[in-house]
Amino acid sequence: MKLIVSLPRNDRELALAACENGADAIKLHMNVEHRASGTRFGSYAEEHETIREIIGAVSCSVGLMPGAGIDNLPSREEMLALHEAGVDFVDIYTQHMPLWFLDLPLKLVVAFDSFDGFVEPAFYMSHVYWPRGMNRNRIFMVEASITKPEDYGKPFSFHDARRLRILQEYVDAPLLVPTQKHITPEDARWLVRTGTGGLMIGAIVCGDTAESIGRATARYRAIIDEELAEFS
Repeated sequence: MKLIVSLPRNDRELALAACENGADAIKLHMNVEHRASGTRFGSYAEEHETIREIIGAVSCSVGLMPGAGIDNLPSREEMLALHEAGVDFVDIYTQHMPLWFLDLPLKLVVAFDSFDGFVEPAFYMSHVYWPRGMNRNRIFMVEASITKPEDYGKPFSFHDARRLRILQEYVDAPLLVPTQKHITPEDARWLVRTGTGGLMIGAIVCGDTAESIGRATARYRAIIDEELAEFS
């Protein structure tokens, strides 16, 4: 299971704290007001220099949430420039992703904002073979961003875990679980045990300082590695 840290600010020191304490990847943001952290992330013009600085400073993979609306995204040329600078993946809600994103050379993480229990939409929203004949799903991971805003930060329950397990069974790509609920390191053991593709920890469990992000990343990394060793 991969460990990704969603940063509450596009900040070099926060990025280093995550990567140096065991994150496989970090996620940066543009064009959005982040609900969990309360941070406003600016446009390409406002953020791209900081993003380039972060990429140059860290040794882990760097991804980007590019915006919260199909009409509020970097241009194709700007996305290609970010890829050339070292952005490895893009994480975006399905309803905000234009079709030209399928042509980008970036890994695509598509986010679902709800799950009603019906399996056909889960499968087909995550099942895009492109280019034709390549026999490879263009979708890299599916982010299960399915918690209602009023439930953010509440304890993670058996119901939450089993609901995610149902979704995981029917998406056609590894499932990435964000800490919208308060998923503790001990809760994370069960995500490893059920074969979850990735855990993305953010402000709800990490806080917003380099020290708190470093401590949290190290704790989750230790639990994940312990469980992976147990089941390998």
